[in-house]
Amino acid sequence: MFVYLNRKAKSNQATKILMNMFVSLCRLNVSFLSNKSVADTQDNTACVFIALVLHYSMLASFTWFFIQALHMYLWLIRQNVTITNYMRKITVLGW
Repeated sequence: MFVYLNRKAKSNQATKILMNMFVSLCRLNVSFLSNKSVADTQDNTACVFIALVLHYSMLASFTWFFIQALHMYLWLIRQNVTITNYMRKITVLGW
């Protein structure tokens, strides 16, 4: 059954967008949860690094939410829109 779901997920653009959103939210959660332990080390470089990762993950999460909303708009309202290399363009925009 997992093979069937995996095969079906590869062909669906909405599923790919949601998987990227999931990855960006997981990165945000991991960086947020590791923030306390990095701050306890009193290392300035590590704090700057975790701050950069945290901000990047937050921006990526917001961007993927926007891409999901745009995708739903194009799919539901503008039903016959074709964009060449659609997944490649939104993946570059999202990350």
